[in-house]
Amino acid sequence: MKLSSIRSRILVFLIPLLFVVWGVFSAIVYNLTEEELYETHDAQAFQLVSAIAQLEGDAISPNLLDDHHELNDYFVIIRDGDGNDIYRSSDKVELPKYLRPGGQEIEYDGDSWVVWSFPGLKTDKQYIIGVVFDEALELADQTVATVSIPLALVLVFSIIATVFIVKRGLRPLTALSETLAEREPENLGKITAEKQADELVPIVDSLNMLFDRIEEYLAREQRFIDDAAHEIRTPLTVVKAQCQVIERDKLDEPTKLRFDNIIEGVDRATHLAAKLLEHARAGQDAKELKKQDLLPVLQESLAQQAHAAHDKNVELQLLQSEHVEAVVDPEDLAAVLNNLIGNAIRHTPNDGQVIVVLDRTEDHIQLSVEDSGPGVPEDYREKVFERFFRMPGQSSSGAGLGLSITQTLCRRNGIEISLGKSERLGGARFVLKLKK
Repeated sequence: MKLSSIRSRILVFLIPLLFVVWGVFSAIVYNLTEEELYETHDAQAFQLVSAIAQLEGDAISPNLLDDHHELNDYFVIIRDGDGNDIYRSSDKVELPKYLRPGGQEIEYDGDSWVVWSFPGLKTDKQYIIGVVFDEALELADQTVATVSIPLALVLVFSIIATVFIVKRGLRPLTALSETLAEREPENLGKITAEKQADELVPIVDSLNMLFDRIEEYLAREQRFIDDAAHEIRTPLTVVKAQCQVIERDKLDEPTKLRFDNIIEGVDRATHLAAKLLEHARAGQDAKELKKQDLLPVLQESLAQQAHAAHDKNVELQLLQSEHVEAVVDPEDLAAVLNNLIGNAIRHTPNDGQVIVVLDRTEDHIQLSVEDSGPGVPEDYREKVFERFFRMPGQSSSGAGLGLSITQTLCRRNGIEISLGKSERLGGARFVLKLKK
């Protein structure tokens, strides 16, 4: 099983370790308890036999011994020098006639007995005492079971504490991950390393170095596109100027057709160079954003697109005439609106309709551009923002950069842009959400 989480790796190591420690500790407690019980039985047996031996000089009374023998699982036997029983407290166990001195285990009738034999020092008598071995084990098990309950509680508490401590210990790493996840894609600013844990400082420093390299690479790319666009526009302008001084009236029809194709190709290349330059500038750092009145920007954009709408007899309408303010750069917003409105007019058939709607909500200002064109299929609504993307069957002569530039400008201004279907007109509907 692959563990992708550092927290899981630590817990998978620590929790089994806690179980091992708990098991070893329980085994040690069990062995020590069992050993202590055996030693206690040895001492009790010795004390009991010593007390009996001290009565040797007297007439030993069996009743006296029976009165002090309260457990049925114990027995006491006194033998003479020939191994004959002088006294026996119980007939439960049959012992060999001669027993070696000390403790030993004896199996009898399915039970295990621990038997201690002590020879008399003043006489040749033998004093024997026995106890059921299973009794000692049961007592040891009860003792260990009693101790195991708090040990189990300690184990559970240790696991909970370990999970909590690991989670708390990894909190700085989680906070760093959340900081990176919340960042905008274009935000390549450095992460402050002062408040980070010592273990995370090398990671933060490496990330900052990576951000610097990415920013430098993007800057070089933008400078290249900017320079290339300028270099391309200059010769194209010269070519177009040379073509325009040619007297078309003196050309035959095939030459005029080739001449018109040259002019059209130059215009298309000039438009592409302009879009590349616009795209490079859109990727530059944003200006300081302030609240701006949106109505003048909307009216100016509609006025700039009025000629294109008139050529196709497209009705161009603004459904809001109130002054509304939003945090945005007016030049960037104008470029966005010109791209969206111009795009809507190009894809709307003759005698169609394009409307611009301005709404105010509690959280943001919403601008939408809707048209009565064919719309954009749902499968392509994300791809249309990619550079040089064209939908299958599209006959537009554009450069394929307009919506990519629009999205870049929106990101730079904190504008959320989305594409859907217009319920009013049935075509495409671009929605802009601006910060108040």
